[in-house]
Amino acid sequence: MIRPLFLLLISIQLFAIVAIKPREVGEKPGLSGELSGAFETKRGNTEKDNYSGSLQLQFDSNTSYVIWGVVRGEYGEASGVRDTNNLFAHLRYIRNIVGADIAAEGFGQMEKDEFKSIEERALAGGGLRWKVLNKKRGEWGGLFIGAGAYAEYIGYSTSIDPLERNLRFNSYLAYSLPLSDKGVFTAVGYYQPKCDDFNDYYVTASARIELQIYRQLYLGFSVEYAHDSEPAVGVKQDDFSQRTLFTFKF
Repeated sequence: MIRPLFLLLISIQLFAIVAIKPREVGEKPGLSGELSGAFETKRGNTEKDNYSGSLQLQFDSNTSYVIWGVVRGEYGEASGVRDTNNLFAHLRYIRNIVGADIAAEGFGQMEKDEFKSIEERALAGGGLRWKVLNKKRGEWGGLFIGAGAYAEYIGYSTSIDPLERNLRFNSYLAYSLPLSDKGVFTAVGYYQPKCDDFNDYYVTASARIELQIYRQLYLGFSVEYAHDSEPAVGVKQDDFSQRTLFTFKF
């Protein structure tokens, strides 16, 4: 079941923003999804077009597991010259193994980013997730700690950078806080060093506020930061972005 869904996700050519809310078994039983989009257009002294969007699909068994996947990407031009072009697909399987507080995870991911010189990046791995705070027991929200590892392949578009085949540790903190019946705040941070070289690592952090504006339509504000200690030649180590987006949930 996982393989056909993953192939479907990476075949859909959409531009997107990934949601970062932690998934829990039984939170939204059955099949559900989200479609998000954002765009910017400027004309006159500044000629600029930028488009992004995402599609997420999720299946919740309501008893033991959740499968969810997302396709995201972004495309932009300034004065007729392309300056943004990336695509990303992620699939994750979460299964409760000790009540609802400890779960096993398996995941796969594929991505490309023209302006980071990444022609193809693919990874697969897994780990455990521990729910430290349970939003159903109080007003502090839900806090999750995850730990595991993954195998990574990177093919660069430059002839200078060699192919990479790495094994990395994966650790993260994820937090979700309902603001009301019509809103939620979510945040996540990752630390992913190479197993044989801790000087080579990724650090990413994202935060998002989402508010219901009409029925199934939501308005979101997000910020994202990413640091790659050893990027491709000529690529900066740090990236920061902030977006305003609309999301339709079904």
